[in-house]
Amino acid sequence: MTGRHATAPAPRGAWRAAFADLVGSDARLLAFARRAAWILVPLTLGVVAVLYGTGPEPRRNWRGDVLGVDFSQIWVAGRAALEGRAGEPYDLPVHLANLKAAFGPDCRFAWHYPPVFLLPAAALAVWEPQAAFWLWTALSVGLFAFAMGLAAGCRDGAGIALAHPLVFCTLVYGQNALFTAALLTLGATLVDRRPWLAGLCFGLLCYKPHFAVLAPLLLLATGRRACLGACLATMLALAAAALAAFGPAPWIGFLRTLGTTNQIILRDAGAGLDVNASAFGAVRLAGGTMAAAWAFQGLVALAALALALRSWRGPTPAPLRAAALLAAVPLLSPYLPVYDLAPLVPATLFLVLAARDAGGLRWPERALLCATPLFALPRLVADLTGVPLGLGLALAVLACVALRVLHPGGAPMRPGPSTAPRPGGLGHRESAPRA
Repeated sequence: MTGRHATAPAPRGAWRAAFADLVGSDARLLAFARRAAWILVPLTLGVVAVLYGTGPEPRRNWRGDVLGVDFSQIWVAGRAALEGRAGEPYDLPVHLANLKAAFGPDCRFAWHYPPVFLLPAAALAVWEPQAAFWLWTALSVGLFAFAMGLAAGCRDGAGIALAHPLVFCTLVYGQNALFTAALLTLGATLVDRRPWLAGLCFGLLCYKPHFAVLAPLLLLATGRRACLGACLATMLALAAAALAAFGPAPWIGFLRTLGTTNQIILRDAGAGLDVNASAFGAVRLAGGTMAAAWAFQGLVALAALALALRSWRGPTPAPLRAAALLAAVPLLSPYLPVYDLAPLVPATLFLVLAARDAGGLRWPERALLCATPLFALPRLVADLTGVPLGLGLALAVLACVALRVLHPGGAPMRPGPSTAPRPGGLGHRESAPRA
């Protein structure tokens, strides 16, 4: 009987108590995240490298998809630019023919990036697709990890951030969202200490104009002239470099395709209603009209913009100010593919840093951290149920930041003697440099 009792499963109440003990302690929650990262980061990178970066036939991965998925069109556009045909990515029939010739008839993507993105695309197209995809992945992971570590002031921050499901989502799509999140994070971290370097980081975002617009606006509104000057100078220098390298054809093509881009992405939902995690996309997913979708998008964008302006113009702590920027940026765009939710990863990191400096996490922040695994499912849930989970998670991050900004004196959940933050890492109040 004693042996049987010793091996009997724990009662359900014991599991609930263990979970409550875990989420009720900042230190134990951090320790759990560290242990999870040790497993998830190697697993993520291994799956991306093997399953998505190799395959049984040239230019196909083991899932049967195009090698690199969305990265395939970056390579094709870059190869066209490299061979003196930089205007072709903006001619949709020609671009589709180039994709078909390189990767097969099922590779069909429209090119919507401004010509400045042809600069890195052409540099990558020097290599064959597989080597280029591995280099792309390594650079995005490296820059993202560096930015997260700099923001957190420790390697724990980088490791835990890399374990986030949105990192895996971005890598399997072969997308650039980790670069976007990293550049925003570096700019927000360095804006007061190294304004010229921060402006450079913000300016490099011009390859994604709808994500690049908020930072200069906040710099202008807060009188950060040195940082704003560096940002604008970087944008102009990149535009001039693209013009010098590829001529005017891509710029003419880009301007001509703006209306077509709006039609393909927003009106026709060419990428699928389930992939768009924006407020606009949520209304369209629910069967709403274009007018209703634009109205809701406007309300959400105004709320995000108002919070960012309030945070940057007021006496807001630097980590919380950075969190407001990163949480607001994705919500401004009417087109928000699930991988472009990646800035929410550093937004959450900065929110945790702000909570650390204020004495501990509040219960909505704990709930948000416990909901992190749901970030792996936004498109699946939207496809199966019509519920815009991606937008819900983005709004939850924004709401947690807003609670901190608007009610800075709220009491955190106080840890007991066994739950006090440990020295070093994210739990130590002096371990991270201030932005």
